[in-house]
Amino acid sequence: MRIPPRRRPVHRVVTTAGILFLIVTALSGCSATPAATPAPSGTAAPPVAEETAAPPVFASNDEALAAAEAAYSEYQQMSNQIAHEGGADPDRIAKFTVGTVLESELGTYGRMAADGLRLVGDLAFDSLTLQSANLESGALVAYVCLDVTKTDVLDVEGASVIPVGRPNRYPLQVSLLHDSFSNRLFVEKSDSWSGSNFC
Repeated sequence: MRIPPRRRPVHRVVTTAGILFLIVTALSGCSATPAATPAPSGTAAPPVAEETAAPPVFASNDEALAAAEAAYSEYQQMSNQIAHEGGADPDRIAKFTVGTVLESELGTYGRMAADGLRLVGDLAFDSLTLQSANLESGALVAYVCLDVTKTDVLDVEGASVIPVGRPNRYPLQVSLLHDSFSNRLFVEKSDSWSGSNFC
C-alpha cells in the first residue's frame, strides 16, 4: 500500500525524547551459503531443490498497522521511562530503536542528565496511520501525531522549563524496520513535517 504524502517532511530528526529539547530550547544477520559439493565424475548431479520464497512479514495492511502501533508504543514507553529518570541508563532504548533515532535519543538523554532535567507525565501519540507498507520486508512508514499535552520538564530544583505557548501536538513521519532474527519492528527514523499540522 502506498498513500501519496500530504506534504513533504522537513528532514530533521524528531524523536520522542528529542521533543523535550525542542520544547526547552537492520539488524538482520547474513550467513554465508555453503558451496555445493561437486558430484563425482560419471554420475548425475542430484536434483536441485527449489528455493521456497520467504512468506511476507505481514499478511495485510491492517496487520502491519497493528504491528507499527505496538512497536511505536513500546518504544515510547521506554523513552518516557528513561526521561522520567533524567536520562539514566539510556542504552535501554536500543531494544526498540536503530539508526538515526537511536543516535538522537542517546544524545538527548545525555543532555538531560548533564542539565539535570527530567520528564513529568508521559509523551503519547494520539494517532498513527500508514503512509506506506512493504508487506514482504516489513518496512513501514507512518504518520504519527505526538501528544505532549500532559507533560512537563523540570530542572534540578523542580521548576518547569517549558515555555509558555508550546504546541500540544507534533506531526511526525516515522520509519520502522523489521528484524527477521527477532521478528520485531524497530523505530529507525522520525522526521518533523513542514506546512500545516496534520494532527
